[in-house]
Amino acid sequence: MKFAKYFLAVVLIVFVLGCEDAQQTQSSAVQSPVFPSGCLFTPQKIKFNQLSEFDQSWQIAAYIDVFDQFDSRIKAAAVWQFELYESVPRSADARGERLFIWPNIELTEAAKNDSLWQEYLHCYKFDLDFDIDLDSSKTYILQAVCFTADERRLTDTIELKP
Repeated sequence: MKFAKYFLAVVLIVFVLGCEDAQQTQSSAVQSPVFPSGCLFTPQKIKFNQLSEFDQSWQIAAYIDVFDQFDSRIKAAAVWQFELYESVPRSADARGERLFIWPNIELTEAAKNDSLWQEYLHCYKFDLDFDIDLDSSKTYILQAVCFTADERRLTDTIELKP
């Protein structure tokens, strides 16, 4: 009778411990991985590419590089805003009067984002049409503002001459 009690106790202990290990193994396999906060590639700065220019008398071809925290060029979901200013030389803020503002360009969907991404250059190309007359003897400032998915506001400007 003693033998039966010991046997039953051992079987119950093994059964209980065995079930717990199996449950822990299953739950750990289902858990999603945890990434350190610094390992995600997110936009940290934008910069106009030297290819940016007045493409036509009514259009600007704006090439913009987006950089991550490792200074590598990347694609990123974002909303873009562009503004054109008159340049005021020898001024604390060279941006003079705002001449034109374009509607926001949303690159939050993959197809739209891909349509403006230039794979061979690793940058975005925006064809910005406008309907104002510009003086070819003046210099203008184009400002880009990038609103990122992680709520950053990145800006850059470039001087252009028609």
